Amino acid sequence: MHDLAIKNGRVVDGTGNPWFRANIGMSEGRIAEITRFDSIRAKRIIDAKGLVVMPGVVDVHSHSDQTLLTYNRAENRVRQGITTDTVGSCGFSSYAFTKKFRGTMKGMLRFWTRQDYDVDWLTLAEWGDKLGEMGVGVNVIPLVGFGTVRRSVMGEEGEGGERNEPTDSELKAMKRLMEGAMRDGAFGITSGLEYVSQRNAYTEELIELCKVVSDRGGVYTSHIRSEDDYVVEAVKEFIKTCREAEISGCLSHHKACSSWNWGKPKETLRLLSEARANGVDVICDTYPWLYVAVRNVGLFFMKPGEPLDDAKRDELIRSFGSDRVWTKIRAEAEESYEQERSMIEETRKKLESHGTPGRIPWDPVVYFIIAHSKTRPDLEGRNFTEAARAMGIGDPWDAVRRLYLADEGSTTVALGSMSEDDLIAILRAPFTAVSTDGHAEDEPRSLHPRAYGTYPLLFERYVREMDVLGLEEAVRRVTSLPAGFLGLRDRGLLREGFWADIVVFDPSTIRNRATYAEPCLYPEGITHVLVNGEPVVKGGKYLGTLNGRVLKRTE
Repeated sequence: MHDLAIKNGRVVDGTGNPWFRANIGMSEGRIAEITRFDSIRAKRIIDAKGLVVMPGVVDVHSHSDQTLLTYNRAENRVRQGITTDTVGSCGFSSYAFTKKFRGTMKGMLRFWTRQDYDVDWLTLAEWGDKLGEMGVGVNVIPLVGFGTVRRSVMGEEGEGGERNEPTDSELKAMKRLMEGAMRDGAFGITSGLEYVSQRNAYTEELIELCKVVSDRGGVYTSHIRSEDDYVVEAVKEFIKTCREAEISGCLSHHKACSSWNWGKPKETLRLLSEARANGVDVICDTYPWLYVAVRNVGLFFMKPGEPLDDAKRDELIRSFGSDRVWTKIRAEAEESYEQERSMIEETRKKLESHGTPGRIPWDPVVYFIIAHSKTRPDLEGRNFTEAARAMGIGDPWDAVRRLYLADEGSTTVALGSMSEDDLIAILRAPFTAVSTDGHAEDEPRSLHPRAYGTYPLLFERYVREMDVLGLEEAVRRVTSLPAGFLGLRDRGLLREGFWADIVVFDPSTIRNRATYAEPCLYPEGITHVLVNGEPVVKGGKYLGTLNGRVLKRTE
């Protein structure tokens, strides 16, 4: 007799093959039997008649390592069907750093959770043990951040991290950190080449570290050097890195930002297809949203890394309301942008002279898009230059001020926008997985709805409503495709002997409820979620079960 069985479901096994009706029996956390006979016996039964039974979602790109020590239940993850979270993305991992980096790591974690940590760990093994002792709601796949490693060895920008080339001793130190993390069970390396201090590194430095990972069977995921004006050049750099390091790579959250770059994914997808045809093992992932990360407007008038709490928001509102103080704040913001623009242009020229692509500066009144305004919803989807015209104001900065005051400090902007035609083209590429680029939380904190509704939105809009992907193919994109890329040998498919990470949902009613106005709403239509054979969601109710594990790569 099995511990648990799911009966009468339409089984979509993750391969992309057509669904079939079957019963699934589970024992000791694994799938013990898949049968078409009704005679299956178990201590507990889930009746899935009329429902789809699929493998648990493997999110290939998340930032949950930055929040799991606070929000270890990961409710927003499991309630949208995620059973395995890949963490450490965009070059930012919360482990594998030097002692002198502890203070910086403490600040980074405070920014994401608004809590102070006693950062008493350095290595992946120590971080993993700490999380394991607490218990965790999802399985965790750790990747190591190039940015964390580089910054902890070379220093922050202005303290060494601004240099384009490490010394021999620094490169050796970075390699030792990477080797240590791989011994601890890391699945690979990640980069975020638009961010400090990774943006200063030549391609060769990244290739050298990727070789360390490749030699141990790991993978590479990359937030590439540019996702807008230089996106084609950045994709070429990604392919070159994978080819020369002989490493399997996933291009993270693939997109082309800003209307003047829409259409470029036609070429980037061609490049990825051509690379695959030539034996370079590359895929990509994307999320089914048309805005990039969402931020409160107030953050652009604060110091980098400073959290925006209620007291700070009230202070900003008072400051915006004073003509004298506003003039000073605006001048500082413009000066800060000008300094950033100058630095980016200088760095881009230096990188390009070495054969490494660069990026453009993001003019805040042109590049950023209004994602939500409670008083002027008609301005959503516009930048502040366009909003100023609609408001009858000549100065875009004055539009920022007036909107923020009218919204009582709740105005949010997206750091770029995409075309749905491009998104559909990327989704239809057979090597595209779907990710959230989100993080774990148990209370409303996110400003972007992708943290709560990515996979329900995929099945609601791009499967049921628009038929961009068939049901079985969509399931493959979120289960066996990312699992296979990461090297998971016993997850991502419904197979006897595999771990019982399973999602049960109604394909006719599954629905995302999270919006840019209300980003922290849980989805509908997902009735059951099992992690390692134990229900975390049962009958649509969240149970809070901590049955996840910190996984280790096996060679």
